[in-house]
Amino acid sequence: MTEITLSDVSSEQLLQLGDAALTTGDARLAFKLYAAALPKTKGFLWLRLRLRVGIARNANNRTLTSLAVLRAIDDTGFIFVGEGLATWNKTLPFMEDKRFLDLVEKHADLAPLPNWHWNLHTVLWAINQARTIPGDFVELGVFKGHTTSFLADYVDFAQWKQRWYLYDTFEGIPDDQLDEGWAEINQSTYKDTFSFDAVRDLFGQYDNIDVIKGRVPEILQQKCPDKISFIHLDLNNTAAEIGALNYLYDRISPGGVIVLDDYGWAASRQQHLAENAWFAERGLQILALPTGQGLFVKPGV
Repeated sequence: MTEITLSDVSSEQLLQLGDAALTTGDARLAFKLYAAALPKTKGFLWLRLRLRVGIARNANNRTLTSLAVLRAIDDTGFIFVGEGLATWNKTLPFMEDKRFLDLVEKHADLAPLPNWHWNLHTVLWAINQARTIPGDFVELGVFKGHTTSFLADYVDFAQWKQRWYLYDTFEGIPDDQLDEGWAEINQSTYKDTFSFDAVRDLFGQYDNIDVIKGRVPEILQQKCPDKISFIHLDLNNTAAEIGALNYLYDRISPGGVIVLDDYGWAASRQQHLAENAWFAERGLQILALPTGQGLFVKPGV
């Protein structure tokens, strides 16, 4: 391997070198170049670099598309590019929140996709909204624990009165629950890529967070809070999510919040249609968000 030392290189030049590396498929080198420029950069250039760091760190088969979109809006101000989402000329509250950004970096190795800031911002709003509502918190579909670990850290959940119940098979989506088109995703992303022990240990410092291994909805019959104020629904399959709604909805307090993580993603169209029908049968609607999430607040009696 050839080693290269760069001197007297500006942050803008490092950004351009990083773009070139990313374009040629070397996400690791691109990440190093972007990250090297960040500490000495401020203002709009810092934002451009920060977004590129996230894209390079979580590279996937859509990375070049993300970079192309980012470069297309680079000069518009207040820009953001994440997985399937680009905004410009919009306030970015999380980019003005040092604690938020520091914790994004702290938990980055658990992040599922690049630049997850808007999605985390949405769920952070939801748990703060639910804090004063009677009931405990539930996450269905935990993966490596990224969302809950970020949020619990941010709000110092150890000091909250609620309990947080985290459910997952920790073995991927059961074969008989797979939606059309999800077999390959399940095999490459969820099978043998995380474990119950690792996630349990991640939350070992929290006396009020329970990590529970089991299949949804069946596991809910064994251990489940009687009253719920918040649900993060992220099971990536229709059968389990509808089963969970059937079992849990009546336990949600008025004012309780559901964030449906997969609701708006094209790959989860089957879930989207089934959940729309489920809520419509009850005269209710889900708010679709450009993050790919769906948001629902249970009305009062």
